[in-house]
Amino acid sequence: MKHSHLISLTTLTMCSVLSGCAATTPFPPKVMERVSPTFHFEAWRDASPTNASGQSDSGLTVELGGRIVQASRNGKGIVIVAEQLPIVTHPVYGPTEDIKRTGDYEFAFLYPGELEPQDLRNGNRFVIVGKTTSRRPIVVNGVPKTEPFLVADCIHVWQTGRTEIAEFKESVGGGYSPLPEKTYCVAQQ
Repeated sequence: MKHSHLISLTTLTMCSVLSGCAATTPFPPKVMERVSPTFHFEAWRDASPTNASGQSDSGLTVELGGRIVQASRNGKGIVIVAEQLPIVTHPVYGPTEDIKRTGDYEFAFLYPGELEPQDLRNGNRFVIVGKTTSRRPIVVNGVPKTEPFLVADCIHVWQTGRTEIAEFKESVGGGYSPLPEKTYCVAQQ
């Protein structure tokens, strides 16, 4: 009897340790099931009609990370212009600017719901899950542009401003405060 408890305890401990090392996502598993594992931001951004697998990148459900450049409300929700950033899992989960790259990584998306005003501040980091569409005309800082566009089902926002997520400390006290973050999802039909 004691042997079986030891095995159960060991198994439980290993599962806890392994899940602690695995990348976590703030979105419900049902949302993540639809995310395309073969999406390439650069191909979508460059308006390539098909991706390497021969499927159109329009209408794919994807996960993207980024930094808010500009946010404005329209009759359908909130349009956010963003700079795409790679999503990392170490030292913490989220988008990061620590990876060196060149080129244009701007895109826009519609979140057809409400977000708190502090979550829309310029520089805040986010991860979204949404469906790609064709390029759309938008205005960025008074300049008309056509950007790759998607409609977001869910968004997770970190109130970072221009600071890296990993630079925030988990403990309160000693001059540190926890990083405010929140997940929003629109109701699925």
